[in-house]
Amino acid sequence: MPHVSRHSPVRKVSDKTFNLFMECVTSKWSPAERRAFFDDLLTPTERIMFSKRLAVIYMLTKGYTFGAIQETLRVSPSTVARVWSLIEKGKYTAVIRRLQKQTQQGGELLQWLLDLMPPRHATKKRYAERMSRLGL
Repeated sequence: MPHVSRHSPVRKVSDKTFNLFMECVTSKWSPAERRAFFDDLLTPTERIMFSKRLAVIYMLTKGYTFGAIQETLRVSPSTVARVWSLIEKGKYTAVIRRLQKQTQQGGELLQWLLDLMPPRHATKKRYAERMSRLGL
């Protein structure tokens, strides 16, 4: 689990830093540049955490059962329930809208997300080979 410092930055500094981050993420970069940016910025654990959260949101909006989501993504029941509760309260609307737009532009997003997940019983070498085949 990622560690978050208990020492919060000054709100103004935090807001400016987040705005800079948003500018970096939303700028028009090539896929290779975006990948390099996130590879530098995120740890492997953070990448998995974000990918799983995105996949849970996607699967819930597509009507998958809690059990199917838990088994497919190997997440806890409380994780799925927490995300569902937040969706019900109106959170993640921008994420859902973007996911719907992506899937309308072609391709099954779920398969892409599942391809990025580490396999249950594969070695690191097999996972690395899989990512290489996918061009990631």
